[in-house]
Amino acid sequence: MPRVVDREARRAELVSAAAAVFARRGVANTAVSDIVKAAGVAQGTFYLYFDSKDAAILAVVEQVAQTIFESTSARVAAASSAVDKLLAVGAVLSELGARPEAAALVDQMHRPENRVLHDRLAHDLTGRLVPLLAEVVEQGVVEGAFRVDDTRAAAWFVLAGLQSVELAGTALGEMPAALAKATGFALRALGYQGPRP
Repeated sequence: MPRVVDREARRAELVSAAAAVFARRGVANTAVSDIVKAAGVAQGTFYLYFDSKDAAILAVVEQVAQTIFESTSARVAAASSAVDKLLAVGAVLSELGARPEAAALVDQMHRPENRVLHDRLAHDLTGRLVPLLAEVVEQGVVEGAFRVDDTRAAAWFVLAGLQSVELAGTALGEMPAALAKATGFALRALGYQGPRP
């Protein structure tokens, strides 16, 4: 009797294998054969799930963006005030490089040969985070902690400020302190006048 394969589980295995190989070898230096070897499947199996290596790259980007978004959403939901929620967003982003499995991928994504991967992740993540931040800013306006007229534009501004810390080439070890400062500036820009976090 043939073995039944859970298609979603197999695809997830291939995406995890691709992420691990990309982190170790870099995107440009990874071939489909490297991914299937890491996943322990035949090369034909890869092509049942992905048309090309580029499709696997997009799947890895989607997985990383989803993981970051879920972590951020959970931390935001656990906080009560808008100020605490905004601080939680900065904290999640600063903790990314602290996890060993994430640090290797983050390091690879900042290499010039992986710029396309980095830009795709930033684009995907921005689309997910702006609505979340807009809700946080709206809550802050309702609470009287923030003073802005356009909550969506304020969300773009805050996210751009946080992303600029990374885009400026901040070293991974310096990222937590830099993101904390950027979050503090964002709070002031939103009109927050309470004690400095």
